[in-house]
Amino acid sequence: MSKLTKALGVVVAATALAFTAACGGEADTAATGNGEIEQADVTVGALPIADFSTLWWADENGFFEAEGLNVTIEPVQGGPVGAQMVASGELDFTTSTTFNTVSATDNGMPIDTAALLSGSADNSIAMYVKPDSDIQGIEDLDGATIGINNTNNTGDVTFNALADHLGVDVTPTFIEVPFPEMLAGVQSGSIDVGYSPEPYLSAAWDAGMRQIIDLTDGPNNKIATSNIVSGRAFLNSNPNTAAAFSRALYAANEDILANEQEWRDWLPSIAHIDEGTAQTLPMPVFYTVMDADAVQHIADLMISQGIVSEDYDASEFIWEGES
Repeated sequence: MSKLTKALGVVVAATALAFTAACGGEADTAATGNGEIEQADVTVGALPIADFSTLWWADENGFFEAEGLNVTIEPVQGGPVGAQMVASGELDFTTSTTFNTVSATDNGMPIDTAALLSGSADNSIAMYVKPDSDIQGIEDLDGATIGINNTNNTGDVTFNALADHLGVDVTPTFIEVPFPEMLAGVQSGSIDVGYSPEPYLSAAWDAGMRQIIDLTDGPNNKIATSNIVSGRAFLNSNPNTAAAFSRALYAANEDILANEQEWRDWLPSIAHIDEGTAQTLPMPVFYTVMDADAVQHIADLMISQGIVSEDYDASEFIWEGES
């Protein structure tokens, strides 16, 4: 695909400065990229969805190349599997959810967040039922079966946070169901309620499902949901490579935000969605700098639900280059 920006060098340089400022403190070799990258070839695990589209945009529009990187994107089953692969050195980086990263690091997995990718747009994560279901809202979910892709992750954590925010005391049963099977589970009655992000959510609306909860309400509004993680061993051995990789991602997000229509037109080429869905789905909140407070907000939600340690400090698990 053709380059979408004629001023790539300017964008990369500006984003590098923003990245350094976001990290705080005095500029150093790793944070500013003055040092030579330790390795040019890096492998990244990812799922081809809108939240992670930054990776493909950066690859196809020269942002990795501008940093001297040759990036190979490999499919992974999901955040938990990818995290294990970077911890063991099978991958250099992988996409994840901030929820999974907080849980994994709290349990001692030797990984850190290397970059934030995106957050939840309004009404981009929701729960739904069949049109004729007796369930009308969150207050009707006590004892109901709700499909989620992973426990102690985005689906159940945001649900519990919203229920607490609304003062609703309900205890549903969460059942792990892969996103591609969620809609069929609701239609067949094997689960009462489905939970999905985009683009699976648009498929549910197309099938006539009825929304009962917008999981981006209240404390979940525009929360940071998608990140890039790497193994600590890799980050310590390749700080300049990691800094270059992060700069390329933030520069790509800057470019996406400046070219939303081009991004929507391009999205079906990497994500399993049709052109119509790409034009209407809520656009993720794309990050252009690291935001430790946004990650700590996720941790605080999980602390309040007894999922992670009360003294969990997200900043200890965010890589910001050598100091």
